[in-house]
Amino acid sequence: MTTVLEIHLVAAYLVAVLALFVGWVPVGRRVMVAIIGLQVLIGAIAAGVAGANHLTLPKTLALHVIAALLAMAFYIVGRRVGDRGATVHALVLSALGFITVIATIVIGMRMSPNYLHG
Repeated sequence: MTTVLEIHLVAAYLVAVLALFVGWVPVGRRVMVAIIGLQVLIGAIAAGVAGANHLTLPKTLALHVIAALLAMAFYIVGRRVGDRGATVHALVLSALGFITVIATIVIGMRMSPNYLHG
């Protein structure tokens, strides 16, 4: 189980770094949608492994998943709006996506404090 969670954590840092550096341009928004989708898939695998091992899932898991999907939605809509020429609105949506990515990571880190801190 810890291996899947470690992969999920490493991918979370990748998502954060990409959101910080490439999530602001049209191609970067496409990359963000793909990488967040991959991260959601890894998270679903982690939840499946936990379920197969009869572990109880954290109560804030639904909030974590909703926040991740909301971040993805911000980047999807930002890309669409940017393609239509509204670059300022696209940047605002990218900023909201970045904030939501960071919030999702914070929620995820608080779900498993014993695992992350020793």
